Amino acid sequence: MDFDYIDNDRSLRDFCAAVSADRFCALDTEFVREKTYYPKLALIQMATETRQACIDPLAIDDFSPLIGLFGNPEMLKILHASGQDLELFHHVFGAIPRPLFDTQIAAAVLGYANQIGYADLVRQVCGVQLDKKYTRANWARRPLSEGELDYAMDDVRYLIEIHRRLREELERRGRLSWVEADFRRITDEQAFVQDDGQLWKKLKGVQRLKGEALNYADQLCRWREQRARDRDRPRRWILKDEDIVDIARFRPKSHRDLQQIGNLGSDFIRKTGDDLLQVLDQAGRIDRADWPKPPKFRKLDSNQQALSDCLMAIARLLCERNDISLASVAGKKDLDALITGQEGSRLLQGWRHEMLGRHLQDFLAGRSALAVRDGRLEITAPAD
Repeated sequence: MDFDYIDNDRSLRDFCAAVSADRFCALDTEFVREKTYYPKLALIQMATETRQACIDPLAIDDFSPLIGLFGNPEMLKILHASGQDLELFHHVFGAIPRPLFDTQIAAAVLGYANQIGYADLVRQVCGVQLDKKYTRANWARRPLSEGELDYAMDDVRYLIEIHRRLREELERRGRLSWVEADFRRITDEQAFVQDDGQLWKKLKGVQRLKGEALNYADQLCRWREQRARDRDRPRRWILKDEDIVDIARFRPKSHRDLQQIGNLGSDFIRKTGDDLLQVLDQAGRIDRADWPKPPKFRKLDSNQQALSDCLMAIARLLCERNDISLASVAGKKDLDALITGQEGSRLLQGWRHEMLGRHLQDFLAGRSALAVRDGRLEITAPAD
């Protein structure tokens, strides 16, 4: 094997000491989450310029040397599609690897497919076709075979080289500052603080609720989340989204009422019914002023729909000009938010504003126009 297998505290300490002066550290994890609320860390893969290792977190007690590397400001941490890995590190270690470079984000602003997968990026940048033999491996099982470990190491073997090539292209095209702003944002501690008061917004079917029913759904979501955390079980094992919607709509006041809700089994009602009724009772005491307030749906009138089509045309033109996927920059909701004057649009912030947002604002303010020349759509100064 061209990598170390680390399964004790001393080996981890020695490895971290050996690579502490390296400038780059590629990171990835394997975890399982099918039966738990929190992801269960099963493997950590690392690669620096000088060493590579598979770290077995199930056999290690002292992670302080690794946490020290996470906080080393002189070592750049390179990950691909880092969201779940960062969430996992924050939960398990209370630490986030910084500074960070996410190759998926970097690839997006260079014109690769939006949310490109790691294997596709390796193939396109390094010309290597990765083996998918162990895609469905059980990473929590021990022992892991040499083939499984070698497969896992592929997830970091090419990251440093990919980073080098993407960074060179970002610098050449003046886009390094674009991604660095995004990297700072996704590693901000506040990104990992969940507001339980916003859970209802992700509830499937929430658009069917309003007023008092939405208030009930909000409180049921909070109750489900806390119980899922306490029992370390998936949310859907506690109560499914569709059941929350049905309960919120019908507002049962007894076990008999709960039995009228088709998907709730008698055994579930016997064990959980009192808790649900207590949540509903407490929700009913909440002042109307404190009920959740869904964002107002602003239906575009015919003129605004026409403006939205124009903004989409401008967005397509500018994304093509900058060789970047439109999906990486904005969607129709982002464009409509500009038209209706909603606050917080990502097109008003950072590199998206520089590349696209300011041009859309110019069009809306009459400072630019769309024209057709030689059969091609162009953005021009408005005619007098």
